[in-house]
Amino acid sequence: MKLSGSYRQTTRWLVSLAFALLISLPGWHSASAQDDNPVAATVNGETITRTEILLAMELLPAQFRNLPAAQLFPLIREQLIDIKLLAAKGTKVGLRNDPRILSRVDFYAMRLAHDYYARDIVGKYLDDELMQESYQKFLGNFPETEERNISHILVASEEEAEKVVAELETGAEFAAMARNFSVGPSAPQGGSLGYLRREQVVEEFAEVAFALENDEVSGPVQTQFGWHVITVSDSRTPVAPEFAQVEQKLRAEIADRLVSDAAKQERQDAEIEMFDMDEDFFDGATVAP
Repeated sequence: MKLSGSYRQTTRWLVSLAFALLISLPGWHSASAQDDNPVAATVNGETITRTEILLAMELLPAQFRNLPAAQLFPLIREQLIDIKLLAAKGTKVGLRNDPRILSRVDFYAMRLAHDYYARDIVGKYLDDELMQESYQKFLGNFPETEERNISHILVASEEEAEKVVAELETGAEFAAMARNFSVGPSAPQGGSLGYLRREQVVEEFAEVAFALENDEVSGPVQTQFGWHVITVSDSRTPVAPEFAQVEQKLRAEIADRLVSDAAKQERQDAEIEMFDMDEDFFDGATVAP
């Protein structure tokens, strides 16, 4: 398969990022391969193993990770050979102890410890019972109330609103009038506000919008924002989605909450002191490249 230059460039950059960190770990060296970790290549005696290739894949965009392994693995191996060679040269000139590398190793080691511990928390507590409990709570809060697909034209005065109504009564298109005359942010969309519930709009607007028949146009309606001419194209009462439709969203929300709660618990017993971050703190705030 012929791959584009942009693909090879992306692969090279992402793999380099991963293994620049791994190779620079203090005391890091290439371990001998195990039976369950076969060797893909050796570079001056150092191995490139399947584990290293799989770690590199974790940093690739999904569209690349989904390529067949038989096509992707050789490409990653080629990049790792180059990385091993240049990393060895970097070590010889003292880069292993370079502050730019050490600070990043410390930071990413901390972040990885956080991520794996957070994963353990989620794995321990996020079970089917908690998922179903969260889904039932979601259903209890789901707004099964009427929504209307509303459009409006917002102008500054009643006189302007009356002129808009007159134009519409002679056959002018509502969306075109909104784009030409409305001063509201929905003007570029032909005045469309999308589907809204009554409680999402001010009361004066709701009283008219939720009394209109589909495709009926209102007279001038005054609110705190100005004068509106309103129309409704559709109405519906949304149905709560099935569990499978929201499972991933609920799972992510629960995971975030579990990790956040764990951090809050740790804060209760931690000694935390925060200092002012004034202009001097941010002056020249850059990370060494």
